[in-house]
Amino acid sequence: MITSGALLLLVLVTVVICVAGIVVVGRARRVARGEHGEGPASRDDTKRLLTENWALIEQTASDTGMSENKIARVRANLAGLDQG
Repeated sequence: MITSGALLLLVLVTVVICVAGIVVVGRARRVARGEHGEGPASRDDTKRLLTENWALIEQTASDTGMSENKIARVRANLAGLDQG
């Protein structure tokens, strides 16, 4: 009887440790990516960075084999012309 009680206690302690670890990791991931994910300011900054460096991005895409059609679609999407 004592052995089964010790085993049950060991299982419960293991479960508590696992749940605590999941909670800690979840909170750390949430903090790492921001409280509500990527905000509008972050998207605007990314769009501005891509727009400012478009010539280099287009050249790299072309050099690595991206078709002109795909590059044109990305350019339209970046310019906001492809709002879907």
